[in-house]
Amino acid sequence: MLSRRSFLALSGAMMTAPSWATITQQDPNATLYASAYSLNKKEHFFGVFDSKGDILWAAPLSDRAHAPVIHPNQSIIGIVARRPGFYIDFFDVSSNQRIKRITPNKDHHFYGHALFTDDGVHLITQENHYTTGQGKIVVRNWPSGNIIQSYSSNGIGPHESVFLDQHVLVIANGGLMTHPDEDRKILNLDTMKPNVTYLSLKDGSIINQASHEEELHQLSIRHLDVNEQGTVALGFQYQGDIRDQVPLLGLSRVNQSHIEYLPIPEDIRIRFKQYCGSVCFDKSGEVLAISTPKGGLVAYWHIDSKTFLGIENCRDVCGLVATDNAHEFLLTSGTGVQLASNPVQNSNKMIKKHTNIHWDNHFRHIKT
Repeated sequence: MLSRRSFLALSGAMMTAPSWATITQQDPNATLYASAYSLNKKEHFFGVFDSKGDILWAAPLSDRAHAPVIHPNQSIIGIVARRPGFYIDFFDVSSNQRIKRITPNKDHHFYGHALFTDDGVHLITQENHYTTGQGKIVVRNWPSGNIIQSYSSNGIGPHESVFLDQHVLVIANGGLMTHPDEDRKILNLDTMKPNVTYLSLKDGSIINQASHEEELHQLSIRHLDVNEQGTVALGFQYQGDIRDQVPLLGLSRVNQSHIEYLPIPEDIRIRFKQYCGSVCFDKSGEVLAISTPKGGLVAYWHIDSKTFLGIENCRDVCGLVATDNAHEFLLTSGTGVQLASNPVQNSNKMIKKHTNIHWDNHFRHIKT
């Protein structure tokens, strides 16, 4: 635990920390992205790269990570350990220092994702209380890391969450019961019940919740995104037979009691191998992208018309971020590729291929 003197010093440093000028001084208008990556099975890093694909800043990690969490108004990035994760490391890019490590309470672990509130005052994590298997949403003060509230996620395995607004959290309760002693083994395949939950951050009450029908109870809800119109996109990972014909993505809304499944051509659905990676709306909120590293592609839909737009082939692709251009996405892959793709214009552009880098699952756009 931080001493009062250390806490005040850390708080002061964060209050006076410049934004991203340290690494954007040659181009103050540069667009930045944050991602974990590996050089091999033993060398792991966390870096910031620009729209040209060049890595401008990097720090070593002790192991592979999952997804970054970016402070909204300071040059601070956290990197969340892979499930079952027991730490989030925070770096001040302007000073090139790791400034803090947050760990979960006893008998809890993180799920690879976290998010800051818009004002940067609170950090929210999805956690597993693995002695009971119950999902938790934990709210911490920043920068102390002290827990100020803990709510039930109202499900098992809350892998990722997004804000519908600053008072409502949308949670992908994946339904997968696991325990660190069993590594990543699923302990409840027969009784899974994934759901998407809309949770009030004011009192922890359920505003809305939707689940699959019983025959789809093994269709884990893992990743999600929300557009400005309030439509939530859901990506699934099926835990049943690889040959079963099941939906792989859906839409949800706060006033909707059911999950709406998007159409997907069967030849493309088969290529997904029952596994969705990242879920991402474009800047306009009109186009949805879903990646599948197992299938080596990203698939696109127009949301209002529920129209399938096509795919972008990219081996071992998982990372997805909307660029500043409407209908355009930036993709990263385990083969080191950074690729810009626009399914509406049916265009793509290789940004860069790092022959010695394996990009990890998720990356984020830094708002400088």
